[in-house]
Amino acid sequence: MCGLTGVILGHKRRKRDELVTIRTLFTGLLLLNQKRGHHATGVAVIRRDGSAAVFKRPVAASGLIQAENYWHTLQLDSLVTVILGHTRYKTQGSARNNANNHPLVIGPSAGTAGGARGVVYGTHNGTVLNADELFHRFRLPRAAEVDSEVLFRMVRRAKNDAEFKSMLALCAGSTSAAWVCQDKPGRLRLLKGDMPLDAAYAPRLRAVFYSSEAWMLRSVLARQPHRMLDLNPFTLSTFDASDLLDFTQQDVFFLSPAAMLASTP
Repeated sequence: MCGLTGVILGHKRRKRDELVTIRTLFTGLLLLNQKRGHHATGVAVIRRDGSAAVFKRPVAASGLIQAENYWHTLQLDSLVTVILGHTRYKTQGSARNNANNHPLVIGPSAGTAGGARGVVYGTHNGTVLNADELFHRFRLPRAAEVDSEVLFRMVRRAKNDAEFKSMLALCAGSTSAAWVCQDKPGRLRLLKGDMPLDAAYAPRLRAVFYSSEAWMLRSVLARQPHRMLDLNPFTLSTFDASDLLDFTQQDVFFLSPAAMLASTP
């Protein structure tokens, strides 16, 4: 069990107090998600030009926010499009190896082909039980020990959503995830599978916040006008900073425990 949280910011010129509010709300969500994972915590801030700042450490969220580098990473301006956050409960791969901690940073590897997405910044909650098999089947490079890496290698390898969904359909386990591709820094993808994931729109801030549990959003956004958004299980939602409420959803499938049980004679 891990915690996913973050925000996508609609395009607008933002005053300093508004940016401080967004940073404070995000930090509140990160701290609430600590109950879902305390072995490591990380954040990534993506900007409109595709550049990103990533800070992650093998500490609980309450420890990460004590670091000066945390607040330095979250120095926001009007060119920031997405903030990704993750609280990790370690299942595979040591948290002391920071490559295993999220957000995972998936880029090109020497001698490999395929994928025109540049770097993928991804966070995952769940377990891909057949990750080793999938790495081998698709000849994907591997830089870390965690099974989550295979999911974002697939994102980077796939030429389009149809190809990604066909690869995802071969995954066995439990999954929800969030990611941003460097070539489309104003687009946030939320994959809600059989693990919890909820989102809410805050109109005054022109921002969509997401978190692993709905009560976290309601608690942190209690003083902000907001409305919960429908993220259906087994869907891939696409949010664009140019029009946050015009988000799309498409059905996805993978071999969840329930699906595997249903297919058993």
